[in-house]
Amino acid sequence: MKLVLDTCVLKLATFPRPDNPAALIVKLGWAGLAECWASPAMLDEYSAILASDPELLALIHERFEVCYPLTELDCIRHEPDNRFVECALAVSADFLITVNTARGHFDQKHYGTTRVVTPGEFLNLSAVQPLLGKI
Repeated sequence: MKLVLDTCVLKLATFPRPDNPAALIVKLGWAGLAECWASPAMLDEYSAILASDPELLALIHERFEVCYPLTELDCIRHEPDNRFVECALAVSADFLITVNTARGHFDQKHYGTTRVVTPGEFLNLSAVQPLLGKI
C-alpha cells in the first residue's frame, strides 16, 4: 500500500540541486509519496528555467499530474505567480511550496485552503519526515 502524503504545487524558482530541499520534494513526487501538480503555464515556466537540464525537465513532464485551471486569478503582484495559485486551487492542493515569499510574490500564508510553505518548512512537517527515508 502506497502512502500519499499531500497534494502539492511546487514553484521551482531555480534548478533543484541534489543538496537542496526542492530536489527532495521532487523525489517525493517521483516516488509517489506526494502528488505534484502543474498546469500547462507552469510547465512552460519550468521549460524556461530548466532548459539546461532536459533530463529533469522530461521527468517533470512525465511524472507531474497536469491540471487545467478554469479560473484566471490576479491576486499576486508578480503576474506569473498567479498561475501557481490557479493550479493549487484547481486541484485543492494542501500546499503550495515556494522559496519566493517576498512581498508581491507568495506573501500570504494561505490561498483558499492551500497553505504556502517553503521547501524547508514542508520537509520539516512531522508527516513528511518519515517519508524522507523512503526515497
